[in-house]
Amino acid sequence: MSFESIIGQERAIRLLTRMLLNDRLAHALLFTGIDGIGRQTTAKALAMALNCTNRVGVSACKVCRSCKKAISGNHPDLIIIKPDGAFIKIDQVRSLRNQLRFAPLEKGRRVIIINDAQTMKAEASNAILKILEEPPKDTHIILTTLQTMDLLPTIVSRCQHIAFRPLPVAKIADVLTARQGLDPDTATALAILAKGSLGKAQSADPKKWMPWRRHLLERIGSVPTDSIHALFVFADALARDKDKLEDALDVINIWFRDILMCKFHPEKILNTDLVDSIESASEELSVEELLKKITAVFAAQRAILRHVNPRLALEVMMMRLRGDLGALA
Repeated sequence: MSFESIIGQERAIRLLTRMLLNDRLAHALLFTGIDGIGRQTTAKALAMALNCTNRVGVSACKVCRSCKKAISGNHPDLIIIKPDGAFIKIDQVRSLRNQLRFAPLEKGRRVIIINDAQTMKAEASNAILKILEEPPKDTHIILTTLQTMDLLPTIVSRCQHIAFRPLPVAKIADVLTARQGLDPDTATALAILAKGSLGKAQSADPKKWMPWRRHLLERIGSVPTDSIHALFVFADALARDKDKLEDALDVINIWFRDILMCKFHPEKILNTDLVDSIESASEELSVEELLKKITAVFAAQRAILRHVNPRLALEVMMMRLRGDLGALA
């Protein structure tokens, strides 16, 4: 929980450390971005730095009494609120308001971190808004969420917004190679899966994910010669594995993207461990055919986001990948 441990968020860290150095930290901050890119770790690092009694530059020392309490999760002035089940509920905010009636217990700064603020129900959102309108003395509130549009505009307007960006594939791959000792091809494959989230990449099990990915792409390669029944069985299997469906469609989409890229910029292929297969497929498929396949996968992804029955969306995708439905939208 130090600023130095945050990877790939130089701009956000620069803004926050400048505020700390100038003692001009806003009373309310809004950290936006996808999961696993350092929003919550940065919020904790900021809370520790604010109350550290022996800061090293702008970062917390991690050894003083205040830091040790924060690291152990026992600092009375570091309050973390997260969803209770699927939502942050009004009772949680009411409990917070009761705590805010009193001054910080350690005589320093109180920091309230509200994680996944987009899960606040309407009553909870309105209650937080009232706190932001009349912020208590020596109190800083940090909200983390995916995007500003997930919150009430009035909440957003009362916070200083700091955006956390998805990390490049190369940056994530470098971290996985250094920290987990993965070979470059495996690290890159996991980095592609993560879509900019270092946390997601680090939590993936390469021993399980790599064989799954290879099997999926082998199965996609057989689609043009499969029977209709086999295609629908494949679609059903993908639809049933809900936890991996989004990842599966991303893997398929990037696969066709690499085959297309191989025709023009082979040095930009992402699936570096599958270059031989990509080159072979690139020789067999025309640009028009590849664009139709990419369009088919995008159409399935859009349909599922619109809550179309996943099995139906995947069956249509399979038919399009086989060429039976052309590129109809």
